[in-house]
Amino acid sequence: RMCVFTLLVIIALLAMVGANDDPISRALKNYKELTDTMSELRTKFAPLRNWGKGGSNDAITTTTTTTSNELPDPAVREGIPVIDISPLTGSDADLKAATIKAIATACKEIGFMVVTGHGVNREVVEGMWEVTTEFFDLSLEEKMKYADMSEEYPYGYEKGEVLSAGKDKEKGETVERQPDYKETFTIGPDNLESGMPARILPDDPPTMAAKYTEYYAAMEGLASTLLKAFAVALELEENWFEDKIDHHLCALRALNYPSQVGNPPKPGQTRAGAHTDYGSLTILKSGGPGLEVRKDVDTSGSDATWVPVPHVPDAFVINLGDLMKRWTNDRWSSTLHRVVNPPSDGKDNRRQSVAFFHNVNGDAVVETIDSCRDEAGGSNYDPIVAKEFLMMKHLASVKNVIEGETEGVKEEL
Repeated sequence: RMCVFTLLVIIALLAMVGANDDPISRALKNYKELTDTMSELRTKFAPLRNWGKGGSNDAITTTTTTTSNELPDPAVREGIPVIDISPLTGSDADLKAATIKAIATACKEIGFMVVTGHGVNREVVEGMWEVTTEFFDLSLEEKMKYADMSEEYPYGYEKGEVLSAGKDKEKGETVERQPDYKETFTIGPDNLESGMPARILPDDPPTMAAKYTEYYAAMEGLASTLLKAFAVALELEENWFEDKIDHHLCALRALNYPSQVGNPPKPGQTRAGAHTDYGSLTILKSGGPGLEVRKDVDTSGSDATWVPVPHVPDAFVINLGDLMKRWTNDRWSSTLHRVVNPPSDGKDNRRQSVAFFHNVNGDAVVETIDSCRDEAGGSNYDPIVAKEFLMMKHLASVKNVIEGETEGVKEEL
């Protein structure tokens, strides 16, 4: 990087000396121009400072950088901030504080952010990604062996979810909707103290169980890092969430959005209907564009307020869920989002993503955090037991799957 800057300075000075007027006068006259240009170049090449952090080229793709002499300045793409979170595990207190402030602002303003510098091993991500594709490539008959979703085991394979049903129920509405144009496979925690049943993982692909177990653990670690930042932002002790997630109900869900070439969706059918997530936060590994967000308002109006979430390679999309919104007394946002259908241009448009839904302990009582109460100490919400809240939301969206009401769902995806 220094070689590039030095070379540019030499070229600029040579150009000055070669001019017809006095080189010293010309150099003085153009000093401000030169320094401005160098400042722009430093900004342009700044991502190289973080090359390789977290085993990825995140800094190159996000233009979000930090050094010991500058505070984080998150890039904003289409209204969604892109934040390098590496300072959260670093030793620079000022950088860490500024990063937490940037995260808090994102949580308050939009409830979404894209994070880089996360430290998750790229090989772990790629291994999980490959076996996920292999699983969804299996025949429907093979995948249906794991379609035993029930109130007792709310995991496994499914292809009839209606995510927007959760919002309909919240509003007291009954709306007939097409199932989302996707298929999913979900696992829960590998800890019987969570109160959930043991995991059921496919035998095919042979390495799926190992790859998913490894990736799930990596997401637990990343979620813990983020929650520590959340705690500080909410004027709590950094470890405040720890005893509320030691037998958590986190779920890992793989989603396959099949190509719609030659098999278009039915009228009103989308890849994922407008919904909010249910838990504390979600960590999404996305395979491409299509995810859009908007504030949680009436969705019957213009689509002009929908904002695309930028697809940044090697990064994760983070969003808050309804439980965190409730915990913070609506100070932070649980934002409506959807996955739209791709353009009908005849090109293969299959899309894959994997979401880690972070849910706290099932027996945790979620009560408004003190720093989020109004001036009189009041709250918009009564205390609630986390598992009751999460299951109510989940069952509303998959009711047709559990009851076997799959009419209108593609027989072959």
